[in-house]
Amino acid sequence: MIPAYDEVYLSDVMRNLADLFDLAIISMGMDPDDIGTRFAASFVANAIEKGNPNYLSGKSAVEMLIEILGQDVPYNQVSMDRSPEYWAGWVLAYTQWYLDIKFQEILTAVPLSAIISIYHPYHEAPESKTAKWIEDKLPNKNKLAYYRKLRQLSKKQLSRLSGGNIRSLNYYEADRQYLWKAKGETLYALAKALCCTIEDLLH
Repeated sequence: MIPAYDEVYLSDVMRNLADLFDLAIISMGMDPDDIGTRFAASFVANAIEKGNPNYLSGKSAVEMLIEILGQDVPYNQVSMDRSPEYWAGWVLAYTQWYLDIKFQEILTAVPLSAIISIYHPYHEAPESKTAKWIEDKLPNKNKLAYYRKLRQLSKKQLSRLSGGNIRSLNYYEADRQYLWKAKGETLYALAKALCCTIEDLLH
């Protein structure tokens, strides 16, 4: 998968989301899942997902929170403490970039409160470990179905484009173990039909 924006911006996004959630939950007393839901449905989240530079490193956490809430925020800076809420925003930003999926998809499967709850012991581990933990909670870990739906193809259409058969596609989408065992030419044909790489399908 190719993320929507270059890794050079990632630390800015991680720091901004960490500040944003720390500010909303710790300073303003908002419910973690409420602000998580509001963030995921916002233009701010969509802009980050699409790699809009103004939201990657232009706007501050306070400015983005004002935009999400549609009201003034009575704070202009966040605490220097690194709370579990701060870490949750930090690792959420990394996970979205790492998996290259929508924030809404992540937070529907794993609410922000659940991410906060694994602060111990995950905050001491690499961010990629938490991202993989979250990925395992996603309802569709099989990227074949993800890319097929992304391209708005039915199984019948995909079987026609790839030269495969629907029965095999059913197996591949039901259990990625079957997909991992598919022949190289089958994987190549599926990837070509879905305009992605074999690595994308097997990630």
